[in-house]
Amino acid sequence: MTFEELMPKLMQWSTAAEALAALGAHLTLAQSGAEAPPEVAEALRKVIDAAGLGGVDEMPPPQRAMVANFANMYVHQAYELVDAPSRATGWTFTDPVILDGWGRGSMMVPPMIKAAHPDLDGVTSFLDVGTGVGLLAVSAAGIWPAASIVGIDIWDPSLERARANVTGAGLDGRITLRKQGLVELSDTDTFDCAWVPTFFVTEADLEKALPAVVESLRPGGWVALGLMRPPPDPLAAAIFDLRTIRGGGCVLTADRATELLDTAGCTESHLVPSPPPAPLQLVLGQRPI
Repeated sequence: MTFEELMPKLMQWSTAAEALAALGAHLTLAQSGAEAPPEVAEALRKVIDAAGLGGVDEMPPPQRAMVANFANMYVHQAYELVDAPSRATGWTFTDPVILDGWGRGSMMVPPMIKAAHPDLDGVTSFLDVGTGVGLLAVSAAGIWPAASIVGIDIWDPSLERARANVTGAGLDGRITLRKQGLVELSDTDTFDCAWVPTFFVTEADLEKALPAVVESLRPGGWVALGLMRPPPDPLAAAIFDLRTIRGGGCVLTADRATELLDTAGCTESHLVPSPPPAPLQLVLGQRPI
């Protein structure tokens, strides 16, 4: 490929990157109540309109907040890739925008789990693997008001923020946070449900740890493996794979996730269909009764 051939693609991608940043900036300004210089605010509005997103301000506030969260998080994560392309794989982020961004996005997980099977309507003990900044655990406490929740993670910057979020939500009595890796899990007959995000865990660690996860469940309890839905566009799929691998996770098919659960001793292993545009899919497996 020549320089002349590459430049149009470069300009196309730079436009998309800056459009994402403009969307995040526009929504962040509206959320915060801060005022940009009038000429900048007008220029942002023109970008939003040119992108065909003129109705974005009519979305419900929680949805606008979620869109702003994802836009800002992906811009920061893209910069981290450019800034440190040679770093080892794994979850080593310290940027609060990235940490909190993934945390806010994870708050949609407990409602999905609750809706995935009738057994999961009345969870009283929940394991949150890779709890991050603790917002999934906080969401779980709201979804299952009678549940006690254990969140485990090995990354201190995340756990520090998780402790503050749990305390801020007034949930210290219901949510226990541990500095613990998935492969170190030793609970037995404890949880009704265990959430395991495969996109933050290597396949080798999943294979090694899932039998202990199943042991940590009460008989009849469920493992909920989280898989990201692969995008149909080849470039988007390649970017998804890159993001997952750099973050220390693995890219699993639903068939492979089901196989891992069966091998770990689960029964009733199956994919739970989730309609687009939700990027997340669940594969459930039950500890035999």
